[in-house]
Amino acid sequence: MALVPHSDFQNIRIAEELSDKTVDRVAFTSDLVGRAMKRREDVSNGIEMPWSKLDGLFKLRPGEFVLMGGYSGHRKSQTVGQMMLHAASTGHRVGMLSLEMPVEETFDMLAGMSALSQDPHEAYLKEFAQWSEERLFLYERSDIITPAECIQAVIGMRKFLGVDAVVIDGLMCIDLSDDLDQEKKFAATLAAVAKKFGMTIILIHHMRKPQGHDGEAKMPDKHGFLGSSRLVNLASSVVIVWDDKKKAQQHFNSDPEIDDDIPDYRISIAKQRNGKFEGTVGFYHHEKARVLCNSRARMYRPIEVRKDNQEAFKNEA
Repeated sequence: MALVPHSDFQNIRIAEELSDKTVDRVAFTSDLVGRAMKRREDVSNGIEMPWSKLDGLFKLRPGEFVLMGGYSGHRKSQTVGQMMLHAASTGHRVGMLSLEMPVEETFDMLAGMSALSQDPHEAYLKEFAQWSEERLFLYERSDIITPAECIQAVIGMRKFLGVDAVVIDGLMCIDLSDDLDQEKKFAATLAAVAKKFGMTIILIHHMRKPQGHDGEAKMPDKHGFLGSSRLVNLASSVVIVWDDKKKAQQHFNSDPEIDDDIPDYRISIAKQRNGKFEGTVGFYHHEKARVLCNSRARMYRPIEVRKDNQEAFKNEA
């Protein structure tokens, strides 16, 4: 379609001459009923969160690009790992590009979460590996990669492994040379890939430490991401995580005056284009595992990998 060149948008005469080329882009409302109903269905579908406190409030929807952030050391990778593990346990295939840690470390972290143990024994690792074989796909690379390599890996996981969601952890490991324009183009491409292939893409990114006395004691908002402000604009949803380090220190010191009515951790849904809820929900750290729990009782159900493996074996037989 020949349109007015970008630099000639002020030339009304040329625009008028070429205006007939744009008419085929006008939608007829009678054609939009089915598309509108499909959009409603797509919005209602998605991957539920591992915490009942977010039921009906937030989910990972197909076709969405999700930006997830937090300060360095505030358990971003663990939180998204718990999300992906839960997704895998509920029938979804998920992929993870954990570029900030070796793939065996990511595997060990996820196995520990499933068993509610910091260091599950080798026999359990084997059971978890069997359980996750067709559910969880880990990209074996822990260094800087090019934007093209990242996009290719994401598409490959969708096309050839059938994943429903992919996590990219994190943006700092994509070689964008601190170029904000390239960063914007990369994020726009991720959003386009998510939409084209009907998958969820989660990009993890760091947030800048605030100035002033409070520092990291203050939870960041969606304006605190490092780099281009376009990241937030391009995302369908923005999720921010924050660990209460002051309370964690009190807990470590067995402080008798610790107020356990205050949550250990907070997750903020700072933007949700296809959902009504935007707000912050508090969670608690499990006593023995790197997972978050709904309440101060710190209870969480382990994944029964052995039972699922036995059922899969029966079905194959």
